[in-house]
Amino acid sequence: MLGHLLAIAAFAVCVLLGWWQLARFESPTGGVQNAAYALQWPLFGVFALFFWIRAMRDSVERRVPVRFTGPGRETTEASAQIRRDEQDDPELAAYNRYLAELNALDRKSG
Repeated sequence: MLGHLLAIAAFAVCVLLGWWQLARFESPTGGVQNAAYALQWPLFGVFALFFWIRAMRDSVERRVPVRFTGPGRETTEASAQIRRDEQDDPELAAYNRYLAELNALDRKSG
């Protein structure tokens, strides 16, 4: 909840700073630099929202970490994931097994 409030506050502050820079640009002492800042600050706010939405989506879609113990010997979590992939997409499951073998060989040689 605090993260949501901070993201919204960051966006609001950035928009207000952009508005302030626009007012500075329109003043007699303003310049092109103020106009550029007036465009830049709202982009920072959009970035803050984008980052927060991405972080929330990643936390919701967090997958079980896959750990391998050796060539062809996946842990139970990895085996379960490969079995689920086998039902949905056999080609993806075969590719994941191939990557698991490459990872195990890399660990063995390194």
